Amino acid sequence: MKINKMELKKIEAEIEKLKTPIDRGDGKITKGDESPSRRYRHLCERLHFLTMKKAILILAISILGSVQGANVMIEPPKPPAKKTIKARITAYWLGEDEFGWKSSTGKRLVSGKSCAVDPKLIPYGTKLLIEGKTYHAHDTGTAVISRKASGSTRLPVVDLFYATERQAKRELTRVGRTALVEIQ
Repeated sequence: MKINKMELKKIEAEIEKLKTPIDRGDGKITKGDESPSRRYRHLCERLHFLTMKKAILILAISILGSVQGANVMIEPPKPPAKKTIKARITAYWLGEDEFGWKSSTGKRLVSGKSCAVDPKLIPYGTKLLIEGKTYHAHDTGTAVISRKASGSTRLPVVDLFYATERQAKRELTRVGRTALVEIQ
């Protein structure tokens, strides 16, 4: 927000020019713009705007220069609150259903990065941290929503997506059947 001093001087010069007397040639000398014209008003408003801009800039600098203002600038933003839930972990893979690489939200599923969740509990697009690995909630399914896979425990279900059955089973052995899921 830099104020252009040349523009400020140019406007002041134009205003002075409008205020100086003008010889019309018929012997009558009139003051330029004794009654304010649109141009004169426009220039005055522009000058007022530039000086107000300068005043606001000075005020902002003085506030930020104070100790309290400096603390506001230095403090790092607080991370969003994280929620941790215990969930039943299942896996699905390409070819297990008729949908292929497309999720229920229309996004392309990424092997080892996408997962299916209950959107009432975990909104779509949310990042989930499961045993040190990050997944994105892009999909859902009836078994996930009804918690059918969790059996009698009725835990929320997180269904991890993988390209092959072998990858899915390997990940399930690493993670386990139930895990703490950090919702970010």
